[in-house]
Amino acid sequence: MADRQFAISGKWALAADRLQWMVQRQYLHRGEIKWQSVSFVSSTKDVLARCLREKGCPPEDAERLLAGLPDTFAKWAKTRSAAFTQTVAAAE
Repeated sequence: MADRQFAISGKWALAADRLQWMVQRQYLHRGEIKWQSVSFVSSTKDVLARCLREKGCPPEDAERLLAGLPDTFAKWAKTRSAAFTQTVAAAE
């Protein structure tokens, strides 16, 4: 599965693949907006919050990005997988 952004606030975003959450920072390259992954977290929401702080994400952006996330990546991945399975089943 490719990296997928699921939350954006200001110049910061959260993305995920099947293994981890990723903190992404926006930058301009030749006038085009790009996103660079700057931290990778497969454990807890608390560690993700610490990474956001350490990378310089403003507190208000971090609060918006973290809102509604479960305590662990494993819980988040399980709910995303279930939602994907339901969507596919509904489309068939």
